[in-house]
Order: sequence, then C-alpha cells, then structure tokens
Amino acid sequence: MKQRFNALDIRATVTNLKERLTNLRLQNIYDVNAKTFLLKFAKPDDKELVLIESGTRIHSTQYSREKQVTPSAFCAKLRKYLRTRRVTNIRQLGVDRIVDFEFAGGEKSFGYHIIAEFYASGNIIFTDDKYKIIALLRVVNTEDTKMAVGETYDVQLAVTDFTKLETDKLQQVLRNAGPKDTLKKVLNIAYEYGPAMIEHIILKAGLSPNMKPATEFDSSIDSPMMQDLIKAFAEGDEMVESTKNNVPRGYIILLEDKKAPAKEGEEDDNRIEIYDEFHPYLYKQHESRPYKEFNTFDSAVDEFFSAIEAQKIELKARNQEEAAIKKLEAVRKEQENRVRMLVDQQTTNVRKAQLIELNLDMVEAAITIIRNAVASQMDWQDLNELVKEEKKRGNPIADIIGSLKLQTNQITLLLSEPDGYESEEDSSDEDTDSEEEDEEWPKGPVKVDVEIGLTAFANARKYYDQKRSTATKHEKTIKASSKAMKSAERKIRKDLKETKITTTINKIRKPFWFEKFLWFISTEGHLVIAGRDMQQNEILVKRYLHKDDVYVHADLHGAASVVVKNKPENAGNPIPPSTLFQAGIMSVCQSKAWDAKIVTSAYWVHADQVSKSAPTGEYLTTGSFMIRGKKNFLPPVQLVYGFGYLFKLDESSIGNHVSEKRQEEQDENEDVSNGDGLQAVGDEAVTPARSINESLTEETSDSVKEETTADRQSGDDDASSDSSSSEDEDEAFPDTQLAPTTTTTTDATAAAGTSTSATQKGPEWNKYDLDEYGANEDADALPSFAQPSKQVGNNKAGKQAISAKERRQLKKGKAGNESATQTKSNKASTSKEPVPAPQTQARGKRGKAKKIKQKYGDQDEEERKLRMELLGSNKGPQPKGKKAKKEAQAKAEKLAREKEREEQWAAAEAARAAEAANAQVDEAGIDNVDEIAADEGEDKETIRQMLKEENITMLEADEAANLSILDSVTPNPLPEDIIHFAVPVCAPYTALQKYKYKVKLTPGSLKRGKGLKQAHSVFLNLTDSTAREKELIKSVPDMEAINAMMSKVKVSAPNLEASKRKKGKK
Repeated sequence: MKQRFNALDIRATVTNLKERLTNLRLQNIYDVNAKTFLLKFAKPDDKELVLIESGTRIHSTQYSREKQVTPSAFCAKLRKYLRTRRVTNIRQLGVDRIVDFEFAGGEKSFGYHIIAEFYASGNIIFTDDKYKIIALLRVVNTEDTKMAVGETYDVQLAVTDFTKLETDKLQQVLRNAGPKDTLKKVLNIAYEYGPAMIEHIILKAGLSPNMKPATEFDSSIDSPMMQDLIKAFAEGDEMVESTKNNVPRGYIILLEDKKAPAKEGEEDDNRIEIYDEFHPYLYKQHESRPYKEFNTFDSAVDEFFSAIEAQKIELKARNQEEAAIKKLEAVRKEQENRVRMLVDQQTTNVRKAQLIELNLDMVEAAITIIRNAVASQMDWQDLNELVKEEKKRGNPIADIIGSLKLQTNQITLLLSEPDGYESEEDSSDEDTDSEEEDEEWPKGPVKVDVEIGLTAFANARKYYDQKRSTATKHEKTIKASSKAMKSAERKIRKDLKETKITTTINKIRKPFWFEKFLWFISTEGHLVIAGRDMQQNEILVKRYLHKDDVYVHADLHGAASVVVKNKPENAGNPIPPSTLFQAGIMSVCQSKAWDAKIVTSAYWVHADQVSKSAPTGEYLTTGSFMIRGKKNFLPPVQLVYGFGYLFKLDESSIGNHVSEKRQEEQDENEDVSNGDGLQAVGDEAVTPARSINESLTEETSDSVKEETTADRQSGDDDASSDSSSSEDEDEAFPDTQLAPTTTTTTDATAAAGTSTSATQKGPEWNKYDLDEYGANEDADALPSFAQPSKQVGNNKAGKQAISAKERRQLKKGKAGNESATQTKSNKASTSKEPVPAPQTQARGKRGKAKKIKQKYGDQDEEERKLRMELLGSNKGPQPKGKKAKKEAQAKAEKLAREKEREEQWAAAEAARAAEAANAQVDEAGIDNVDEIAADEGEDKETIRQMLKEENITMLEADEAANLSILDSVTPNPLPEDIIHFAVPVCAPYTALQKYKYKVKLTPGSLKRGKGLKQAHSVFLNLTDSTAREKELIKSVPDMEAINAMMSKVKVSAPNLEASKRKKGKK
C-alpha cells in the first residue's frame, strides 16, 4: 500500500494548492498530533483547510479532525508570526519532495516561509525572508547537514529538475546493470520519476518490468527495444510537463479482493472497497484494476488518507473497548473465583470433620499419645524420631500421623474412609453439598490438622463451625458481587468515556449562506433572517433586502433588523400574516425586551420604505435606517422562543417531502383566503378594466372613496401625518388584497345590462397563486360564492383555462378524449347550477350606461383616469400646503404601485395564453404525437415505479426546477430518508410546532451551554428518535450549536424532568 508522496505527487498537489490558496490569509494553525498540522486559510465566504503531515503527505481536506486542546510550542510559534498573513506563493523546490509556502511580511520582516519536507523522516521548518530558521519541528545534526534555530536553510540543495533522457546515459545504465538486477530497479535508481511512473514507461514500451537488462535487453541504439523505451520516456516527460500549469485528475487504485470472489448475480457494489494506491495519472499497469476517479488529485488524496485514518481511529477505539471488556471480565472472574474458593472451603471443612468422625478412635489415640509425650517434656526432635520408628514397626496409630506441628500445638493426620464404608451425606442435616462434589473428592488419605489440646469430637466440631461461618460469608459475597460488578462496570465505562476516541472522521459540511445571521424558516416556508449586530444589520439590508421582501423591526431601540425573504415563485404576492407575526416575534425576542421581560410589538414595512439616506442635518449610524411612509404594526407578542434541529436530505429523499410541503402551504393559504376573503371584498382591489360597465362601477366606487377621504381629512388637524387616510385604508390590510381577477365580462352580458362590481364578483380564491406550488387540480376547486356566474346569450368566451396537470397530460398525449369528455361534464354540471337573478338597475340608468359605453368605448383605463384627473370631476375639497404635497406624493406612489400590479397581471395573462397556445396540437399530426408521448409516459411510469420500490419519490420536471435550498432540509425525517447532517435552529416556538426535535425557551437564567445540554438531553431521550438522528445531533460542533442558542433562557419540554432523572440515575 502506498503511504507517502513522491516527487510527481508533490508537483500535482502544489499546482492545485497554488491555484486555490494564493492571496488567502492564514486564519489559524492547529496541531492534530506531534507530526500533523492543520492550516486554516480564509477569505470572505471561503475557507480552505490544508493538512501537512511531516514526511508523508500534504493536501487540502474536507473532513473534520480532533485537534489538540493546547497548541504545542512549535504551533504557538507559527501562530504568533503567521496568523492573518497572506499567502503570496506556493512552490516546489526544484523537483524535490519539498514544498515552500511564502507569506507576506510585516514590520520586522519582508516575508516568512514554511518549508515542508516529505523525504526520510520529514521536517517542517519556519524561516524568515532570508531563509534564516526561526523554528523547526525536528532538529537535524548530521555530517552533511545541520538544521537548528539560527541556521540558514539551503534551498540550493534541492534537485533542480527531472533528469532529461540522454541516449548515452541510458545505454550506460543498462550496460552497468548486474546479472540479477531487473529493468524496473535499474531505471528507478537512475531517474527521479518514481517506481509507478518507471513501470508505466516500461509497459508503454512493450517490455517486462522484471526482465534482466544484462542478459535479455539489447542496449544497442538501433535495437527495437531501445527505440521503444526512448519513445516511452518521451511520452512520460510530456505527462510530467503537463502538471506544471494544469491541475491533474486523481485516481485511487483499489485492492482486488481475491479471497472472496463475487458470486453469480451479486453486484460489485456490495463488495468492500479497500484502497491501495493513489496517483495523479492512470498508469498502464493500473488500467486493468478497479479504480476510482476524482476531479482533482488533491481530492483523491484527501479521500484516500481520510478513509485510512478513519479505519485506524476506529481500530484504536475498538482496541480500547476490548481492553475495557477484558478489564471487566477480569473483575467478573475474580468474583467468581472468590465464590468458588468459599464453596471449596465449605466442602473441605465438612470432609475433614466427617473423616475425623469416621476414624474417631484412631484420632483420639493419636491425640492422646502426642499430648502425653509433650506433657512429659519430651524433646520435639526425639518425639519425631519416635513416630518414625513406630511407623517402621507397623504401628497403625503412627501410620496415620503425617507430621508434627508442635509450634502451633497441632498434628497432621492422614485419614481415609474405612473399608466397606458407604457415603450417606444425602440424609445428613449438616451437609448440604451435592453428591457430585463428594464423588469428585480423591479416594486416598487426606491431610487433616487437629489440635492436641482438643478431643476428636471437639476438632470435628471446629471444622463444622468453620463450614458454617464460610457459608455465611459465601451468602454475603454472592450478594455483594452483583454490586461490585455494577460498580466496576460503571467505573470502566467512565474511564472509557474520558479517554474516548472519535471513531469517525466526519466531512466538514459547507454552511448555508444565511447561517451567519440569525435565521429560521416560517411555517409557510419563507426564510426569515436577522442581524446579530450592527454590522450584520447593515449588510442584511444592503445586500439581501430585495423588492418583494419585507422589513420587520421591533418597537424598541437597538432591536435586530429582520428581513422576510419572499419566495421566487411568490413574486408580486404579499407575504402571509403568520410569517410576518413570527418575524415580529423574532425581532422582539432578539432585543432588550428578552432580558427585561417586556411584552411589546413590532412593525413591518415594504422594502422600498427602508432607506439609508438621513434627513438634512442628521446622520445615521451603522445598522440604523430611515423608515418612510406608514408603519404596519403587528399585535403584541409573547416572549416564547424555541430551539430545534433541521436535517439535510439527500437528493433522492427530497421528493418524499416536497409534495407534503406544497400541500401544507396550500391548505394554510386556503385557510387564510377563507378567513379574509369576505373582508377583502370590501377593500379596494386593483382590477384592470374589462368593460365600460366595470369602468362605471369603479368610477362610482372611487368617487365614494374620495368623498370619504375628504371627510376624514377635514377632521384631521395633524399636518405631519405620514400618509392620507385613503392610503391607510389601502394598506391597513395589505395581506388581504386580491390578485387581479381573470373573469371577463362578455358583450352579451353588457348588452343585458348586467353591471357587476368587484364586490359582487367575489374574492379571488387562489390568493397566493398555488398552481406554481404543484397543487393538484382537486384542491383548486372554488367554493360556491367564488364560482363565476353563468354566461347567458351569445357567449363568445375565450379559451378554457387548463391546469398544470392537464397541460402535462396534453403533452403526453393522454388528454385527447378526456378533454372532450371533461368539457361535456363541466357543461352539464354548470347547467344544473341555479342561475342567479340578474341585478336590476334603476329606470333610466340602463340607457345612460349604454350611451356612455358607445361614447367612451375606445378609451382604456389609464386614459380614463388621466381625463378624470384633468377634469377634476371626482375630487372633493382639496387640501392646501404641506398636507396637499404629502397627499399628492402618496397618491402618485399609489398609482405607480397599481400600474406595476397591472403590468404584472398582463405579463401573467400573456404567459398563460402562450402556454395554452403551445398546448394545442394540430389535429393532422396528433396520432404520431400521441404514440410518442404514450411511449415516453410508459417509460416515465416504469421509472417511477422502480424508484418507488426503493422508497424514492420521483419529482416532476417543473417541481424539480422550482426546488430551493429550503426544500432540502426537513424537521421530520422519515425512516427511509437518507440524511447527511443536522442544522441547529433557534426560532419562534410557533414556527417549530411541526419539528420532531424541539424545546421551548422562555426568559430565564441559564447560559447558552447549559441550555444546550438540557435541550440535547431531551432530544437524545426521545422514544421515537433513530440512531442516525442521534448520531447527527451529537456530531454537531458545540460552538455551532451554542451560537444558534439564545442566552439567559429557561428550557421547557414535556419529558425534561424524566430525562434529568434518567441522567441522575446513570
């Protein structure tokens, strides 16, 4: 297995790093271990991590690694001099395995260098601009070189360039080869290309790497072998030269699994991939082997070493766990041995007592003889000699005496069962041992120690007493052993946790652009972002506040500026009230009101009302803005916030959630329309003129409104009001304004005198244009009051509107016969509906309306309004002075907004008309189109069913095109979803109602860290949480989660107390 860089690898890596790191600043340096360092380069919105292992490798990385808590002395020195320095150049010294990082200088030096060596044991040297060594990782002191602080690093020692092929030198090398030397070995020693490149050159020349040049190779200049080898060397030089300015691709060569060949029908994907080598080129010797290709050599090396490093860490953690298990097993065996010893002691004591009883006379006689001899003051040595003589004579009493222990007043007797004796221990009350233990006892004589000061019965009683005390001790030991085991297991688990090693190297996720701000996603799917400080407030408004967005701010000084981003598909439509209310909660809670526990409200304005230009003579500080026009105040909010987690979905799992999101948003919007539709009827709705009858109706309504405005203005004495009362009426409920209606009034209706006002037409049901969200056509059915009135007479209606689903079916060719049937059924259903009675007009009004239609039929709405403005026929008493100027300005702004809405409506109408025209297919060629569309439909349906079996939902083309970043995250992952990482989010609790992982936050005394620990204890103890979700929550960096959490909080959750009790028991 290849485990370190060669010269070609260094060249390929340096080319890539130079392209990516030049002009970036070194943000920080970390030491992963004694030889490995992590360099963090950064610029706004871009970060690069470079890993340097002395003597082994250098590459950028996308994986997070555990870093040392305290930096080493060498790392601290690098931080002191190089932090925030800009990288000016990265180069390879000649073609040697040495990389030189050049940094911009400061006051004390014109520049600095980090020189990394990747040969032998390797080294990392830090020098000034003159290559004078300031610090180094390893001091080298040999006969040839001396590297120490204060010495000068000699850059001239590096090999300047790859040795160019010379025919004479090649011939000389081949002729000087030994009889046992192979061609690969000879060329590898003579040239700096490395073994892999040399083997590639030999194979390209059609030769064998193991051939013997001394005997098998013709080294003459005109030989075919020599010519092919020279040509292959030329091709190798071209490959090497190509890496000077171009970033090469990367290849990981896999190890062939020869032990377990794939079975028939078994896919290769199920087999384990074992990495073997990494190279910047796909050499000829590797073309027949399995390999993985990467866009850059740098990414291939990162994948190679990160996988190996993860395996090493996992192996180390496994060894640590095995050591802990062995330790626990040793404790268990010790407890078992202790219990077994107590059982053996009981059995031995009972056995000795029984043997004394069985040999009572002999024992009593031996005790008496020895006791009398001792009493007669006989010498112990003489007594021992006497016993030996009696044994030689065959004395039975002397035969049972094994030895004398007179110093302890004991003798050892050799006792055995008498001949013909049968064991009857089963019927004995004192003996509770099993028969198996008795059978295992040896049949020969047993050594029994007896005291000469006691009788035989007393000695037997002493052994029975010892058995009883041992039995009591045995019971206590059994009871205490379980506690001892639990205590040992708890201690070992604690030690393992303290020295725990991270078993995986997680890939560093790229944060979303909005994560640098305070943010959340509303219940309607709108992104809401707020600044963390004054600078972020300034950036937020200048960069991210666009035309259709809304600015929200609390009615307090110093509160966060909140921007509600409108959806691209919702352009031109208002933002739902619930989203505005949630943004108001965010603005209030992210202000001084949280610490002071003040209940206040917030307001919202349109993007064009927010300005950085201050009035004359005033100055706006950083993060402050001027609000012009009317402020729309929201209801007072409660200080209730929440903390939860979102999960990033894999692309294959997004389809499982998109349809649910769209349906939920549609239901919520329909609920809003149902609640506000009747009220919206009474408000002013901007509806372009469709006929003269509508113009008359609008003229009448406008005149009434202007009179009402004039009356209000006459009673208003405040000359500094922001806008007129008519604008107040228009903007009091901006979320309930209706979209332009698409119902047209026909000539027949006009002739019949059916003048229909905006109020009588009914509200616009599809308020938020839900067709673009992919809603089904059944959900778009209008209620009875929203249905258009039946056309009577000579009906020359326009083209029938078709839904997105019908349009797709037309393209597929499935709507050929269905459309006709559906049209007939629609006509039949409409004919059954009751016809509303036509509104009767007063006598004389009908003829007047007809005359006006004939006279002003050629005028459009804009021309009519201009004429009315000039005539002044619809104006009441006109105010004068400043008030008149403000009213005129407000009215001009209003007219501009109305015109803009009309243009948007006209563009939408044109788009719909174009789609309807494209959907109509010529009758002549419809058969062929139907066949092609049917085949495509069958293929798509087959693919859909195949993916459905794998729990993958296939999205339609228009749905996939409308996907955004917010669609790739979900608060409720399904069991079959593939999730990559967890994202912490702090948001109003109303926005977290559908989150799986959430806690409630209210003003309290807990700091961020403790609040986060309590929230995690709740999340990790949920009964329905999966192992993967817990793993991702645990893998979130502490600082990332703490930055998302609010400070001074009180955490509330349904199972918070239970999780605390469970934690206390542990």
